[in-house]
Amino acid sequence: MIEFIAETLTLWLDLSIMYKLIYIIAGILFSITVFAQAPEFISIHELQQQIFDKYGKRTAAFYDSIHQFKIMDQTLANKGELQKRVFGYHPYWGGNNYLNYQWNLLSDLCYFSYEVDPSSGNPLTIHDWETSPAIDSALAHSVKVHLCVTLFSGHTIFFESEIARQNLIDQIIVLIQDRGAQGVNMDVEALPSSQSVNFTNFMIDLCNQMEAALPEAEVSIAAPAVNWSNKFNIPVLKDHIDFFMVMAYDYYWGGSGEAGPVSPLYSMTGYYDYNFSKTISYYQSQTVPDSMLILGVPYYAYQWPTEGQYAPSSTNGNGSAYTVANIMNNASGNYNPGNKHREPNSFAPYFAFEVNGWHQCFLDDAMSMGKKFDIVNYRRLAGIGIWALGYDNGYTDFWDLIEEKFTEGSSALTADTIFDSGGPTWDYYNDENYLYTITTPENTQVHLSFSYLEMEPGYDSLWIFDGPEMWASLIGVFSGDSIPPLIMASGNKLSFRFKSDAGITAPGWRAVYDTMEVSGIFNKQPIPQLLVFPNPARDHIVLLNFNTSLFEACRGVIYSNALQSLKEFQIDPGNFPYTLDISDLPAGVYFLKIDDGNHVIATAKIVKQ
Repeated sequence: MIEFIAETLTLWLDLSIMYKLIYIIAGILFSITVFAQAPEFISIHELQQQIFDKYGKRTAAFYDSIHQFKIMDQTLANKGELQKRVFGYHPYWGGNNYLNYQWNLLSDLCYFSYEVDPSSGNPLTIHDWETSPAIDSALAHSVKVHLCVTLFSGHTIFFESEIARQNLIDQIIVLIQDRGAQGVNMDVEALPSSQSVNFTNFMIDLCNQMEAALPEAEVSIAAPAVNWSNKFNIPVLKDHIDFFMVMAYDYYWGGSGEAGPVSPLYSMTGYYDYNFSKTISYYQSQTVPDSMLILGVPYYAYQWPTEGQYAPSSTNGNGSAYTVANIMNNASGNYNPGNKHREPNSFAPYFAFEVNGWHQCFLDDAMSMGKKFDIVNYRRLAGIGIWALGYDNGYTDFWDLIEEKFTEGSSALTADTIFDSGGPTWDYYNDENYLYTITTPENTQVHLSFSYLEMEPGYDSLWIFDGPEMWASLIGVFSGDSIPPLIMASGNKLSFRFKSDAGITAPGWRAVYDTMEVSGIFNKQPIPQLLVFPNPARDHIVLLNFNTSLFEACRGVIYSNALQSLKEFQIDPGNFPYTLDISDLPAGVYFLKIDDGNHVIATAKIVKQ
């Protein structure tokens, strides 16, 4: 026991997984970093559960001694109201770390965990769910409480047993009712393909029974960063659950053959193309609404022995996981500023030091974590998830970022460099379709200039709107490699709608925006909005305020909400007002654009009943 405690104190998490990547050289170096598809992969959730379950039942004081817990002074009154969800996992081994939680910067606490007995569906343990003071404190601070249910093995036994499935649902409902909690988070990992359909059916059953018994409660899943082999039927699940808590970490893990960022915003290398930004695009491509996406972020690091000092570098052994606090507590040692580097493609920081060979430790800092939070805002997601609360143990950098980025009255950025989903180095991805909104401080005007723009001509496109929604005035539609001119919004918001097809990708775009006080600029005329009557309409619409005599023949296009061209028509000079038949369109919301072949002349939003 003494040796085991000492190991945890120094390493926190020591992997016993033995796996090395195979490098294949065929003309050029082609390297694949093995991720969750590898049989040996164990997620950080499962790994830590295994480590701490070995202790058996212990007191909070026992865990406090392991974590070197220290209570910190904090003032809650100055924090603004949260504008995003901040969903934090509270592991049962947290001890008294909940005393350091800044409750008004936390919307949801997810108690980890109810460990499922696959043969019965009953709990192997619920880890003091019924008596935990962390839950009492969360409820007292009006923070929603969720029960995390973990199933990491025995999937076939469980999902093929009707009795076990129903027992679990019954237990979940009772435990949530008795505790006055608000939801359940299903963390099912290493799901075999053979049980994919059974898992989906179980989740639908769980949602239906929860709705009947606890109509205000929420059902969510801990969703994978990469949905290998489409084991999780995202399009079906999103019609039943309330939200996805996407585990956007473990992209590089203890068994990786190359050291790399736990949660890279963009890819570090071209041959391992999985990252935080791509994960968002994947879930959006599966028609998951932005409001259902919570992106998890890591409050832990991974460290490997490596062949060299600088990233990327192959590993010479398995990696170990550390908490943020563990690294920060040793900032005067190997994790000092002189050993810190930043990988330029992913923006990920890492420490490199030499002790019997080189070691690299990748850990998010305020800059890299802040960029992830910015992407959550730009791409209008529901919020962030945290694995795991208390791992910062007295350090407030990330709490400060949450306040800065996600609270009412927080300062909007006045300038930034923005990229497509591939980041500064790599191409964007196939099948992307997302809205990206820039918001600057009130009483300012956004100025946007492009460093480059290169997309597949005619198939991939960037639409820019003068406002917070795609129904605002259209500034322009861009494709190919023509760099747009300087763009000036009429106010403090600009929105992009980016679309790519399933074919060729390209470098995409890089742009810089800044702001100017409204009083210091001229009044820019936006693209006119068409007056359409009736609107909503059933069979036809009339364009009332568009004088075609000012132009040559004009082309009109009606687009779906996904910016798919559905209907084209021509308006001849003098044909005003213009009547358009829309009886062939199904009910929905549409976007109408009129151009003269070179410029957008007018736009409108149409509602078809």
